[in-house]
Amino acid sequence: MDGGRGAARGFQYQYHRTLEHLVAVIDESDVACVRVEGPPSGGGLVDKVDFDVVTTDGAVHAAVQVKSRAAGGSMSGALALGILLDMLNGSQIADSYLLLTNARPGVRGERLADILTGGLDSDVLRDTLTELFRDAPQRLDQLQRLDSDGLSRLTRCRLEFDPRDDDEIREELRNALRGVRNRAHQGLGDKSAGLLSGYLISEILDRAADVSGERAAFSTADLRSLVLVDAQTLAQSVGARDWGTIAGKIPAIPDVRRPKLIDPLLAAFPAAGARQTRRTTLVGPSGIGKSSTAALYIAERADAYDFLGWIDCETTASTHLSFQRVLDEVDPGRAPGQAGPEETQQAVHRALGRLPGRWLLIFDNVATIRQAEPWVPQAGRGDVIITTLNAATHLGTGEVVQVPTMERDESVQLLTRRLQLSPSDESLWQHALDRLASELGDWPLALELGASYLYTCGLGVDEVDHYLNTLKIRSFTDEEMVPPGYPRTLAAAHSMCIEQIEARIHPGADLDPAAVGLQMFYAAAYLASQQIPAHLLLVAAITRVEDFDEEHRGAVLVPPQVVNIGEALRELSRFSLIKSDLPLPPTYGEKLPGADRSLSINTVSQEMMRDRLSRHPQQAAAINQLAGHVERWLTGPAQLGELERVRVMQSHAETLLAHIDRLDLPSECAALILGNLAGPYYVQGDALRAEELFLRELDYLVRSGSNNDALVVQTRFALATMTLQIQDRANGRQPVLKTTLDDAVDYLEFVLQQARAWMFDYPKAAMKLAVDSRLLISGSHFAGDIARRLALLADAFADLESRIEPTSYAANYAVLERAEGCLQNRRYTEAEELCRGLLDQGVSGSLEAETRRRLIEALAGQAKWDEAISEVTFWQADPAAPRLFRQAIVDLIRNVCVSCAEAFSGGDPGSLRLMNHVLDWPDLDEFLAMGSDDDNHAITSARSLREVIRKASGR
Repeated sequence: MDGGRGAARGFQYQYHRTLEHLVAVIDESDVACVRVEGPPSGGGLVDKVDFDVVTTDGAVHAAVQVKSRAAGGSMSGALALGILLDMLNGSQIADSYLLLTNARPGVRGERLADILTGGLDSDVLRDTLTELFRDAPQRLDQLQRLDSDGLSRLTRCRLEFDPRDDDEIREELRNALRGVRNRAHQGLGDKSAGLLSGYLISEILDRAADVSGERAAFSTADLRSLVLVDAQTLAQSVGARDWGTIAGKIPAIPDVRRPKLIDPLLAAFPAAGARQTRRTTLVGPSGIGKSSTAALYIAERADAYDFLGWIDCETTASTHLSFQRVLDEVDPGRAPGQAGPEETQQAVHRALGRLPGRWLLIFDNVATIRQAEPWVPQAGRGDVIITTLNAATHLGTGEVVQVPTMERDESVQLLTRRLQLSPSDESLWQHALDRLASELGDWPLALELGASYLYTCGLGVDEVDHYLNTLKIRSFTDEEMVPPGYPRTLAAAHSMCIEQIEARIHPGADLDPAAVGLQMFYAAAYLASQQIPAHLLLVAAITRVEDFDEEHRGAVLVPPQVVNIGEALRELSRFSLIKSDLPLPPTYGEKLPGADRSLSINTVSQEMMRDRLSRHPQQAAAINQLAGHVERWLTGPAQLGELERVRVMQSHAETLLAHIDRLDLPSECAALILGNLAGPYYVQGDALRAEELFLRELDYLVRSGSNNDALVVQTRFALATMTLQIQDRANGRQPVLKTTLDDAVDYLEFVLQQARAWMFDYPKAAMKLAVDSRLLISGSHFAGDIARRLALLADAFADLESRIEPTSYAANYAVLERAEGCLQNRRYTEAEELCRGLLDQGVSGSLEAETRRRLIEALAGQAKWDEAISEVTFWQADPAAPRLFRQAIVDLIRNVCVSCAEAFSGGDPGSLRLMNHVLDWPDLDEFLAMGSDDDNHAITSARSLREVIRKASGR
């Protein structure tokens, strides 16, 4: 087993046993506390005691040492006796000394445990142990050196072999906690036994980590205050507390338990004994409680797992992002978010397979099982819960739980809590609550909406009949809005909430919060349902894209003095139409407080809103407006290489584009989204997906009647770049594109024509096109007619550059070309100076990536191994480093490996440190798939050299 993981398992066992003893003495009046990791520094037993039980008068009731072993490991009697004798050497006296271990009894282990519990007096005990260990000289010497006090302590020693596995310990611990709460008339099984025990373990860990020892004493009073936390706080705490083992956002734990749903899950995943991957699928319409059921299962069984991951499967991008978050948790040493979808799948599966404990993954909102299947681990010690509303899809293996509407008593309980009724009120209004639940179809989402309407509007339960009469009338009006399979009253309850917000709008008020909130809700109907950027919705609701400076290409944020976003969202949340979600990943330059705020919306709410808006005359304009803002929110992080932020926005952009295709509303804004989606896909290695998006972009521009020549040029240049680079690296592993080499050259000829037309009116744009095109062609190696045509184009672009006033863009790339020339001529010091000069100017994007690559190569050429390693580490791990630029990384690894191999051959062993550093680059094999045969040959040769050196050195 990996040493770090083995140590972690040992501490886990130790802290579970510590908590178990603490819970066992919680009701003993003479016990004051359990000291985690023993007495504070200076107490004498600090290195020999893992925890001790202290009485109210300060005496040590029991001093305990905990030793863990890997599954199947044993402990001999001689080793156990040595541990106990070491415990006796401290100055502190205890009523008893205990060695706890999960090891199997080894040679004479059981015999030693029996002797210690036999009640022998001190002299007889020493004689008996001397005979038992007559062939263990060290133990005989320790026994003989015991004085009368030591012998007296020895009679108070005990050895306990614990046969339980981790799951059994957790189950018994949960039962013990339930017992404590039940005795206080507070129950636990219906709430969050797993989360509570998991939190208590984290509390013990925090106290153990306090090096001063000041927090070592975990008192029974402190424990009681935590164990007896009120049920409401306990059930809601997962939304606010970081439990340390969860990746992704878990929905709020429901405060109404649904036994017919949770019990099948508990039965499908028994707590102990399973070593294989188990799977259950929850099937039912949106808003019926599938995700809540999965969250409730987590609440009850959280401590049965070492790791939990919540996977948002609404889109491919959201699935990929969720898996990346899982990977960041289970394998934190990897470089931040470079891998593509397939690579991330495999990396997560490998990491979960290595976890020594049990894990749980929830695949939420799966459209079809076929789509999710590649992501679902097939092996490993874990459990998988899938939620899907598609009952027609093939549900695969494992248990299938059909999620129905709530039982009537559950519905009434939910209404009672949302309306904040007392037990006496519930009894008084039982019939009214029953009628309300019945009319709302016992549908959880409808119940939430109905209760929110009544409570927010200040209607008492005595006015339920008035609400139901209105609801019935509305249900006939909204019949066409009801999605198939949903109760008519759901759409009616939804519409009444919307109309209540509309009634709160003050006519003539500038940017009224209710009006703004409603417009935000309308916009959210066309995006993915999770992690929707709140400020994106706000800016789409109140501004036009055309009103912003074309030079500003990033996200637009609205300061509170213009609109208080909290007030607008409060209008929606008061009717349970939205929920808060995970903060957005950070992005460069974002300083407005709350800029990372996001929200989630139920998918059936989105469907009903889209139906409501389908007949609105401004639908096309509103969607185009939203597309313009989505494009801006996507552009910034894509240009900065902020991959996690890009993936969040990819999910929303692809959802919006699906609606644009469905409604046949192509536009220039939508075309821009396609282009900004395509770029990251290409640099992540998915050229086929990138080409598809670029071709769709050209189609959108034609069908929308756009006359944006700049966008057509940009897209054709991107297609030409992809085609030339892939064909140039053709190695049998590259994808086959629809765009041919002839197409690519045709596109470049179009670029040249357009650049010439712009040279007077738009010289900077013309210069950028000329520089980029010339550099692209100079890096290509073709023969025949293609080579001839490219050579003519290269000369034409160079001529165009010479006839335009120099720009900073051209100047920077000229410096980069000089640095490249210096490297080729081995003028490494000069190359380093040129690269550092560019970086000091704050260059970004692909220019920064190419500059940093050459800087590292220049440092390697000067044998500045430590500085080069520092630069590589920055690129691999620092969030500020350029991302996405995979070909730059391939070029870097290839060139550094060549330089290091040459230096090693020349007698410089220090080069191996840098070579090892780049050869250990995360996802290196996936990067190589993008490289040429020369790339692969250089890097695989360096790997072979490293292996030869390791074997020669005996490592």
